[in-house]
Amino acid sequence: MDQVCLRNVVQIIDKFSTMASESSDTVHPQGEADGDTLCETIMAIDMKESGQVGCAYYVAIEEALCLQEDIAMAGMELVETLLLHAQPTTVIITNRAPDKLIEYLESGAQRVDSDQSSDINGVYALRTVGSSEFNYNAGKERLLNLNSELFGPQSTFFTSVAEDDMDDAAGASHDGKQSKLMRLATHINLDSHLSIGCAGAVLNELQRRQAAKYLPDDPDAILAFRVRSIKMLSLADSMFANADTLAALQILSSESHPNGQMQGPDKSKSGAKENLSVYGLFKFLASTSQGKARLRQMFLRPSLDLDLIHERQRTISVLLRPENSQVLSSMVKMLRKVKNVKTSVLHLRKGVDLPSRIRSVKKGVWMALSRFALVSIELREAVRTLSGGENLAIASRVVNEIEPRDIVRVGEMIHSVIDFDQSMESNRTAVRRGVNAELDDLKHKYDGLDDFLSQVAARLAQVIPEWACEYVQNCIFYPQLGFLTVVSLNPETGRGNYEGEGLVGDIWETMFVNEGHVYYKNTMMKELDEQVGDIFCMIVDKEIEIIHELGTKVLGHEDAMIAASDLFGELDSFIALALGAERYRWTIPRMTRKNVVKIQGGRHPLQELVVPSFIANDCGIHGGCGARPEEDEDMSIDGEEVPNGPSMLVLTGPNHSGKSVYLKQVALIVYLAHIGSYVPAEQATIGLTDRILTRIATRESVSRSESAFSIDLRQAAFSMNFVTRRSLVLIDEFGKGTNANNGAGLMTALLDHFLSLGEETPKTLAASHFHEIFENGFLEEDDNLAFAHMAVRVDLETTDPENQVTYLFQLVPGRSTSSFGSICAAMNGVDSAVVDRAEALVLLLARNEDLQAACAKLSDEEERKLEEAEAVARRFIEMDIPTPPLRRGGMQRVTPDVDLFRHMLRDLVSPRRGSGSSP
Repeated sequence: MDQVCLRNVVQIIDKFSTMASESSDTVHPQGEADGDTLCETIMAIDMKESGQVGCAYYVAIEEALCLQEDIAMAGMELVETLLLHAQPTTVIITNRAPDKLIEYLESGAQRVDSDQSSDINGVYALRTVGSSEFNYNAGKERLLNLNSELFGPQSTFFTSVAEDDMDDAAGASHDGKQSKLMRLATHINLDSHLSIGCAGAVLNELQRRQAAKYLPDDPDAILAFRVRSIKMLSLADSMFANADTLAALQILSSESHPNGQMQGPDKSKSGAKENLSVYGLFKFLASTSQGKARLRQMFLRPSLDLDLIHERQRTISVLLRPENSQVLSSMVKMLRKVKNVKTSVLHLRKGVDLPSRIRSVKKGVWMALSRFALVSIELREAVRTLSGGENLAIASRVVNEIEPRDIVRVGEMIHSVIDFDQSMESNRTAVRRGVNAELDDLKHKYDGLDDFLSQVAARLAQVIPEWACEYVQNCIFYPQLGFLTVVSLNPETGRGNYEGEGLVGDIWETMFVNEGHVYYKNTMMKELDEQVGDIFCMIVDKEIEIIHELGTKVLGHEDAMIAASDLFGELDSFIALALGAERYRWTIPRMTRKNVVKIQGGRHPLQELVVPSFIANDCGIHGGCGARPEEDEDMSIDGEEVPNGPSMLVLTGPNHSGKSVYLKQVALIVYLAHIGSYVPAEQATIGLTDRILTRIATRESVSRSESAFSIDLRQAAFSMNFVTRRSLVLIDEFGKGTNANNGAGLMTALLDHFLSLGEETPKTLAASHFHEIFENGFLEEDDNLAFAHMAVRVDLETTDPENQVTYLFQLVPGRSTSSFGSICAAMNGVDSAVVDRAEALVLLLARNEDLQAACAKLSDEEERKLEEAEAVARRFIEMDIPTPPLRRGGMQRVTPDVDLFRHMLRDLVSPRRGSGSSP
């Protein structure tokens, strides 16, 4: 960029730096919108009975159509993940969709009779359309009919002579159907039949909405719901983590905003607030709305591309260099002034410079674009000064792809036309003087209206009667109403004290009454209206014309501004990751293709923030080598040998000892490493992991016709069906939802299944309280199986239950034989008698004694009461009870048979009871 251009930029920045700092730091794009249109995400989903899933969705704020590659045997878990990623506001399905898909989507859809939110973060409207809208050929035709610029520049295709002759005969042009089809195939996978059909359904929905909102000849209809870009998404290069995994690991978690005025109708709106989550640790560190969106996308789609992961790690490392600390701090301050240009451009296309929800010019479209143009050049220069930035992809893209001349040109055009000082005073967009001679002349006349109106009032005083002069106050000008004469109000009559009496043919028409004055339109005022006109409206009309011309010129640089905005969002997401790594004292992990997870001093990123101190733990497991061991030939990293370890680690130990936290922290470290982030560990070597499958949290809901145990079984079955040798499987107390015998059997079978996979064995971490599985040898010994437990210190001499067990939260090898459940119960307020009884039964179980006989044995208190009852019975037997006398009339008194009672009592207290057996 030449020196003249740079000096101009510096002057403009100095002019508006104070003005820019007065505005709010960040505004969510949804908050800037003047309606829900910009917040729309329209998704279409199709599924076959075999489980194959296709999906496409349109993001209004991005004006982008995204297609997901067809995935075979995916099931409802993938549908749930897609909904979580896209957060649609409308979901479209075919009327021939499988029942299980319809039932699942209906459970999370908006209802007419109630406001019911779904289990995932978002509530959507569910629409069912005919199956013809999901037709593959129809969808392909709709894609071909889109603007050809979406698929890049035209290319020359060579065909045979016969084909050329046929094309010539048919009058085919260079941009014919075959040419479009070939260019379309370079951007999307035409073999994804379901997704292309879904794309056709989405495009049809956009056309339907466009027709409903705009008239056929409305020029704005062309810009409404348009598609500027098409993206093909694939899960092949991303780690798979379904909604259960994201919820169990607390990667993303939103809640209603505590401020009632900021609460949206559901969690998908801007009224939602990020709860305690891993993403929430970084979200507040991002300065821009596009940076937060990019960061969320990174957290939802961890990468399996080692080159991309290493590039992100290098970027964070460069940003955290001590010599770059000042540059980093200045970039954060500049990013806080950057708004999402896409929202401003969309408003500009509609001709809206001050959206309805924005009351201040400082937050209007022109101020946002002006500030963006000014700050963009500063940011670009700051990136150029980064030490080591010349080797970073994001730095080179910011420097090379952002066109400074285009950005500066936009800023200069806006600065030369818009008068922000006058705009803020009048609370509307005003044009600077010197832009248009006609406008300047009108403004000059408008500014001189005060002196002119004084002269008009003096002329009027010469015409009206002398007695009326004290009642005629002055003459004023109101936009659209024109020139008016102000007369004092007579409170008795409610009319003016003077209404043109003595003036022949001059009718004084009352326009309105306000604050003790009556405003009249008379002959002189009408003449002024004709001669001078409505100056203010003329000024506004001329300014609208000039601003419209300015908007047309600015939109000519739309692509350059949007590209710069997206790059700054990506840069902002990297800065957030760097600031988080520095803030939480995380370290860079070493990534490898070796199927291992080796962690030293690992910590849970959330747990360590809410406890006074956190005990770090190690982990070392490896997965199967697969049918092609050469894929794992990368046995060392930086010259350090990576040792092998077990494929499965089973944790036992007391409740509250930290087993679940340990499982989650290992998974989170693996997950963060695939994002490209630093991790909470002293050292970590992480092999590429394609899936994280969990059986940890049971997400129950009244909208699901499933019990807690059936949900656990479904999660376990999904892990078994979709596991690979590069997967990480977490199992926490599986089987606890049924009786102990069945639960132990299910847990044993699940662990044995993973161990039996041989070379395809996944990396597995499990926690269980079913000690009988290991004590009785139900799970055979295996080289890939290792045991560990969380250490505790037990002091049985103390009488205080809370001091009997001290949790050390330290992982040590070997098994634990007790869960200390009774002590945990006492610590949580369970009655001591219940705890003592439970401990006695546990000891009996450990000795394999008969619980039925033990439970039938009487307690000391019951023995004492029984002895007292026996003594009473013996005394009763020894008593001589006479026979009752006859009643009058010869009838005997009806009494119990005493001899029968004596006989029964003798049997009960006979010496046979002396054997000690309980009755």
